Formats: sequence, C-alpha cells, structure tokens
Amino acid sequence: AIPRQLTFNPGDDRSPSVTGDSIVYSRYDPGRGTRAQCLALLPVEGGTLRATSCPPAPTAADSLIGTWLEPALSPSRARIAFVWERGDPLSVLGAWSHHLTVAPVDSAAQGRETLIAGWASGDRFYNTAVEPTWAGEDTVRFLATYQQVIKVKGGGAERFTDTLLVPRALMALQVSEGTVRLLPGGDSVIAYAPATDGGTWVVKQADPVTLLHVDQAGAPTPVGAFSGTPSDLAEIDARVVAALGGTVLPWIDPITGDTGSVPTPGPVRRIAAGPGRFLVAEVELDARDFGAPAHLWLLELPPRAARCRHCRKSQPPSSPIR
Repeated sequence: AIPRQLTFNPGDDRSPSVTGDSIVYSRYDPGRGTRAQCLALLPVEGGTLRATSCPPAPTAADSLIGTWLEPALSPSRARIAFVWERGDPLSVLGAWSHHLTVAPVDSAAQGRETLIAGWASGDRFYNTAVEPTWAGEDTVRFLATYQQVIKVKGGGAERFTDTLLVPRALMALQVSEGTVRLLPGGDSVIAYAPATDGGTWVVKQADPVTLLHVDQAGAPTPVGAFSGTPSDLAEIDARVVAALGGTVLPWIDPITGDTGSVPTPGPVRRIAAGPGRFLVAEVELDARDFGAPAHLWLLELPPRAARCRHCRKSQPPSSPIR
C-alpha cells in the first residue's frame, strides 16, 4: 500500500537519497551505545537492510567522535559521498570539523576527505554541507551551509540546545582535483534539486517562495511559487515537489502550470526522487519545536493529466500506470 513506512528504527532515520533501486540514508540506532550516525542502504520498495556502515571508534591518536551524514550514491553506485563530522565527546556545541567525503561504497572509512569551510560571498561563511547530489562520476553538488549552535531557555529551568543550518550557496566539489567552486547562479540558494535537462531547480533567499529554473549558464527563470519556504526540493515525474515542514507536499508542473499536493503521515523536511512517480520522504513522528525522530516513507504522486491539442480540457488517463 502507498503511503508505505519503510523504516522502523527506534532511533532516527534522515537524509534519504535514491539511486536506481536503492535508498541510502543516515541512521542513528540507540542500541549501538554511541551517538554516532551510520550509513544504511535499503531497497526503494522497503524490506531488509542491504548494508550498514559506521564511523570508526575513537582512538588514542584521534579521540574525536565521528558521525556520517547526508549520503548520496554515485550514478554507477560504486562510490558514496557523505559528510564526515567530528566532534568532542564532552561537548554539545557542534562539531570540530566537517569533511565532504567520497569513498568506495564497501569501504567508506577509506575515502578522500575535503574540508568544508570558506566564504560563499562577502561575509557569508559556511562550515558544512547538506544535500549532496552527483553530476556525473566526478562532481558532487552540495548546499554550502553554516551550522550555528543555539540555546533556548524555557519558562522554567529547561534549556534546549540545537543546531541551526543556514544555507549559503550551491557549490560543487570536483572529486579528482579536490577543488570547490560556486556554481553559476548558485549564490544565496536555500533549496535545490537537479533538473533532468541539466539545469537546476532552486529557491533563493531574496524570494524564498518562488521556484526558479537555473540553466547551465546560471540564468534564472521563474516557474511558480509555493505557499511557504521549502526546506527541500525534488523533481519527480516532470513535476517539482517541495517539502515545507508540514504534512502536505505541494508540487508544480513547470510544463503545464498545474499544481497539486500529496498528503503525508507527518511533518516532512527532506525528500528524495524515486523511480516513476515515487518519492521517499523523511517523516517526523510529530511536530516539535526542535524536531522529533523520523522514519522514511514511500509516497507517490498522482498521474499527470493527459493533454492534447484537440481536447477542450485536461482528462485523466484511461487506465492507471500500474
């Protein structure tokens, strides 16, 4: 049945990415006795985990605790890109360093690491990466982001510590050279998704609800607008879907101008395009100020309306896709 719950981890499942028939995601299992997150591989239809890979334990030479986040498989599925975060086991004030790592799928700890820290433009400093996606086998796009630690006091003696990720720009790592560059039209991007025509779907900070198509030269074209600011985008079945942090996923059809939405079992912040009309969503268990644990769910967009020159109005397909 759709929607279908894919993961039942008692911990937290985040940042899904789909390549072919596989989902790779970041998995925290409290049963391991460490706060480190691992990488997990799951069939896109659900079922038994195909593989799990975890950061090495601290040593005398390197006492920092590692955690692996934001995984994405290369098109050949031979390599994986992910963020290797290292932090002090005695501190809750964020991590010491964030490296965008590219490694063979079967030996993630042996990857090539690139420190993520720099200036996107002016005084817009970034120190980590989110949402890596592959453009071929030698380029990894990512959203350069500033990780900020915040503390919030409640009405009583409560104190919450959380991290806030502030997007800065859309950038790319050239894996063979280890160089990082700003992509054309990538400044001030706060959400993005690869477009099938080689361009990019983006939402920018200056107008955080308008969907833009940015071509390979960096020229933007407005396509439509969402009702809120997206935390993630995905192109699915020629439509652009947005996660707004709520319990519906709105979509825009750039070709026809049609709009619609898909209900979800809970608040959604991250999504990934699957095969056909399917998508994988990071669904939180409930709505909380600082986020609740999440599971992965398989969702599906409705069929696109059939159109023709001789039709007076849109008509649904005569038979379902499956």
